[in-house]
Amino acid sequence: MARNHVERLEEFREILVATRREGVRNVHHTRDAMQASGFQIGDSDGSSYGADLMALQAEIEAVDRAIEDEKRLALALESAAQTHRPTKPRIVKGT
Repeated sequence: MARNHVERLEEFREILVATRREGVRNVHHTRDAMQASGFQIGDSDGSSYGADLMALQAEIEAVDRAIEDEKRLALALESAAQTHRPTKPRIVKGT
């Protein structure tokens, strides 16, 4: 089965979300490992990922908008196709 634009965008979104989750998981893992090793962890430790997280979230939101746009386009195309479908001629029997 061929994948349509929405399906491809949804798959791409899943990749971006997985990347975001992995990044957050790594930040917490690193903080926990540092803390277990006796390092003093400040509130800002790990915040350097914030810029990456913001960029990634902007990409996810852009993909969300693209998905909605593709859905609107598909509906418009479907509607246009239905409007321009040739109708079957009606057969009228004479009396």
